[in-house]
Amino acid sequence: MRKHDKKHDSFSIGFLRTTGSEHMFISVTPGFENGPGIQRDGITQPRMTDPHHVAYVRNACSLSPILPSNKHYTDDPYLQRAGTWTLYQHVHRFVEHHGTDWLVVGVQSCGDLTMNPWHVAYLGASHHIAELRGKLCALLTEEDRDQQREPVTDRVYRTLVKWTPKAAKALNLMCHYGFIDLKISSTPGGYALVAADSQIRSEFGRKLSAISCYNDKSKDLRGVLDFALAGKPVIQNGMELSLSNLIDRFQDVRHVFNLPTVPCQGMFRGQNVANLNLGEFQLFSNLNERRAALQSAVLIGLDVEDHVTTNWEAVRDVLLSRHFREVGDSPSRRGHFRRYPNSDWVEIYFPHNVYPFGVIGLSSEDLVCLASGGLSGRVGNTLEGITRIMYDFFGCEDAMVLDEGYDTFQLVNPMLSEGGYKYTNEQVEQAVLHFTYDMLQKEMGSCPPHENLPMRDWELNRSVIGEVERVFKSLKVRAAVPSDIIVVRPHRSQMRSVIIFAIEKHRTGGRARQSPRCK
Repeated sequence: MRKHDKKHDSFSIGFLRTTGSEHMFISVTPGFENGPGIQRDGITQPRMTDPHHVAYVRNACSLSPILPSNKHYTDDPYLQRAGTWTLYQHVHRFVEHHGTDWLVVGVQSCGDLTMNPWHVAYLGASHHIAELRGKLCALLTEEDRDQQREPVTDRVYRTLVKWTPKAAKALNLMCHYGFIDLKISSTPGGYALVAADSQIRSEFGRKLSAISCYNDKSKDLRGVLDFALAGKPVIQNGMELSLSNLIDRFQDVRHVFNLPTVPCQGMFRGQNVANLNLGEFQLFSNLNERRAALQSAVLIGLDVEDHVTTNWEAVRDVLLSRHFREVGDSPSRRGHFRRYPNSDWVEIYFPHNVYPFGVIGLSSEDLVCLASGGLSGRVGNTLEGITRIMYDFFGCEDAMVLDEGYDTFQLVNPMLSEGGYKYTNEQVEQAVLHFTYDMLQKEMGSCPPHENLPMRDWELNRSVIGEVERVFKSLKVRAAVPSDIIVVRPHRSQMRSVIIFAIEKHRTGGRARQSPRCK
């Protein structure tokens, strides 16, 4: 692909496919397993409760009780990530716990977990982070009335599960993984996980009853699962899901539709609004309009909620500059628009948007982890395109989206032609350390102070950033980050959760295949 901008305009895509020897692990930052999450309204910038003012986070991070403040919300992406582990901490903690027996062969983003609706995980008793064992990870904190709480007990989740070795043997499975529909119910000891289908529940009961940690009475699967992970499904039971069936799970409608940013004026929620994404408020607020916009033109008002207004001439100029086409009749093709006759409405047929996406699926008995990079709204893949890759190219019978946008990344430990892997855990960890340190330096240089403190000195960041800087400065020799370890480049140093792939060191015949990088 020809580069138009040295700094930004690039596209990369890669995948890691297991063959039975590699295992998947989930790493989540302790203290953030239940939120806070992103809050949207379709007009103002996505906001979040400042983690410094979340009692649950402060307590888990051993900080003093919550401090009073008049402002709890922030739309600053640096402040929204305050206190979350860097990529280095995720890899280091895994190697620290599992490094004697396991070799890291891949790391991929899982950015929507604990941040967005429909993303839920259960971490079993064998999890490498002791304080998270047996925990349900989801948007469960209620810091204020606007926080969207995940209704875990009301939904059925299409879930990737990893069975314990005993359970996989009892179920006569060739691999440890599978997709099942799960129901979550509240119990005195937390949450129980049961198969949603009664026939499957009965089948599991017959086969798992001899395992002591399986609860045969309640059919609770927690004791026989290493983990369970739910996201936004795009393929289910061997069938591609249509966009109209998917779209209600995408809280950020920009991940589906190309919504140009247009100038406006007005106030909303006490904030001055100077720009908005055309149509986002209507599509965010109304599921029927979202579904209609997939198949036809829709009417978008120039006035939004009475207090925020846009100007037709300015909107028209933006649309034409973004290669939309003005037409005289009702738009019949994506990218066509017109001013609806004698009204303050724009009739527009929105194109599908391009975004970076992270996806995981199960093909036959192989896990497929795909990362498609790019630039949000400019370079990347459409949701439909990602689904087609997982379905047509990889033959996945189930697949789900893990994250979108700048969260998306993938690292691999290259496989050697003679077998085995190119780098040791220590080399992988040191490469990740170098990359994380360099990224942090850039972020700290561009991040504005908060309460007169630089990013490094924020209460939640002192320990996290301090550890990276301390370890980095203790190195005697600084080596360049190997270029072949980065498939889809991380754009952020701090992230709440990632997926780690590893292989037992004694398995010399294991393989992990990854695609060549495309730029």
